[in-house]
Amino acid sequence: MEVDKKLCTGCAQCAKDCMVKAIEFDKEEKVPRFAVDGTETCIHCQHCVAICPTGALSIDGVTAADCPAAGELPEVDKMENLIRQRRSIRRFTEEELPPEILERLKNILHWTPTGCNNHGLQFFIAGKDEIAQFKAVSDRWVRFLIKSGIMGLLLPRYRRYFDSVLAGADVIYRKAPHLIIVMAPKKAPCCKTDQVIALSQFDMFAQSLGVGTCWCGFAEYAFRLIPQLRKMIGCPKNYVVGGAMLFGRASVEYQRATMPSKFVIRGQIDEK
Repeated sequence: MEVDKKLCTGCAQCAKDCMVKAIEFDKEEKVPRFAVDGTETCIHCQHCVAICPTGALSIDGVTAADCPAAGELPEVDKMENLIRQRRSIRRFTEEELPPEILERLKNILHWTPTGCNNHGLQFFIAGKDEIAQFKAVSDRWVRFLIKSGIMGLLLPRYRRYFDSVLAGADVIYRKAPHLIIVMAPKKAPCCKTDQVIALSQFDMFAQSLGVGTCWCGFAEYAFRLIPQLRKMIGCPKNYVVGGAMLFGRASVEYQRATMPSKFVIRGQIDEK
């Protein structure tokens, strides 16, 4: 950690906001500094950089000038529309997304929050050619598991799909032009949660770009259970696949949001 004493106002917000107490405020020098064990306890979350009103502090070489300034957030009504109107897309157009859209989608992944700022996630984003290769491998395994009866034992709820798979239907990848797979270290503090958060944020950002998405449990299971698929995406041995999402331009347009049945919500906002 480095502090520009000329810019520091001594507000101590960085020390107050440090969740692991890696930073303390030097009352004599009137500047923040690492605590005795600060270099070991710091989780490199950069909250100290984000909160400093004058940009006086840098951590791991990251300065305030390196960080995007706080910008305008979506209007509440538009955000509400985004959540209400989001639909799972299972009918995609054939063309792949333009490079500039893919780049924005890839870049946003770096802002995924992770438990204890573990930041160990890895991603694989596939196009049509790679998905075709995945499908060939998946189809061989799935057909074998169905015909052997193993699939019926493992996933009895999905028997309705078996005939469609054997007839050649693309039940897993649904002819989507793109697929994203997320992987996390098995020993990460919040292994599964981190992966769900990553795809949730990716999902909402994709919608804002006019890109349709579909959480794909079948693909997730395929990449978990088939070693060849994990090898194809370079999944490290100490990592686990925790989520898969199809995405691309939708070939269908929904005219309205739905009216779902209400969840049970308890607490201070209980309906009387």
